[in-house]
Amino acid sequence: MPFAKRHAFDLLFRRHRQELLAFAGQHCNHEVAEDLVQEAYLRFIQQAENGSIENPRAYLYRITHNLSADYFRHGQIRARHAGDEEEIELVADPQPGLEASTDAQLRLRRCLDALNGLPEVYRHVFLLHRYDGMTYAEIGKALGIPTRTVERYAAKALARCFAEAGDALPR
Repeated sequence: MPFAKRHAFDLLFRRHRQELLAFAGQHCNHEVAEDLVQEAYLRFIQQAENGSIENPRAYLYRITHNLSADYFRHGQIRARHAGDEEEIELVADPQPGLEASTDAQLRLRRCLDALNGLPEVYRHVFLLHRYDGMTYAEIGKALGIPTRTVERYAAKALARCFAEAGDALPR
């Protein structure tokens, strides 16, 4: 930004800052008014670089008024929903707690150990189905074995995982 423009904006800021702070402070505390006036000047500078503004003081007041109105509306919404924080605490966290996560890791480790104790073809069928998402028919075709055999291998591997993890088989 050229020095002359920067100097003009600086002069405009110093000249009208106090009156804009008083204007913005009618609806909010001093810290918020400071923020609103700063934001108004930033928007003013952006707009001034894109075009000409006939009455800079009036334009600054308009921007400050709009920002104050937005802040006031947002404050009303925040006040209306202030009690919602307690309700949010009652909503279940989608992330498992530390204990549940540790338990799941332990069960997974047991399941992997159980899979490693199976014949390779059982483990391979199980992983193709559960991990790669292949159907039993696709696995049978790929391995050259009947679909029914694939089903039995997968069932035995799953039963072994559940047994090692300490879970009951789902019905």
